[in-house]
Amino acid sequence: MNHNRTVRAVAVVTVAYIVVLAIWIGWLRDRTPPGTLPYQLAALVAGFGCALGLAMMFAGRGTAEQRRLEAHGVEGWATIEDARRIDANSTELHLQFTIPGAESFAGRIVYTIPPSESARFATGSIVPVLVDPADHHRVLLLPRQTFDEK
Repeated sequence: MNHNRTVRAVAVVTVAYIVVLAIWIGWLRDRTPPGTLPYQLAALVAGFGCALGLAMMFAGRGTAEQRRLEAHGVEGWATIEDARRIDANSTELHLQFTIPGAESFAGRIVYTIPPSESARFATGSIVPVLVDPADHHRVLLLPRQTFDEK
């Protein structure tokens, strides 16, 4: 999850909601029919909730490059030859990539691995990947599932 994008999305929606609320309080509230205040408040709260949900949904999407690779990448797998922890969050993975119809090639990726998934990235494990057929330097690891799980 990209926390920076999520925080920005929440901030933008909140600022927009404050502007809408200020316009409603300063201009629209006095011009609406009497007895509709509860419905107006419910619509304002529901609108904020919908806008916040949509913003967080868009914030959770991958980058444009990741989406392009997901659409046009070639599926393959990578064997982890070495995994070296750089810091508390990042791990350097030395991989041997295998793409059907192409020669195998070696590569190195610095990847954020949550502690709960560190066993999936042990030496000798196999992980699915997507590789750009035009540029083998553009690789997307698919760590949710490994081929050697039972």
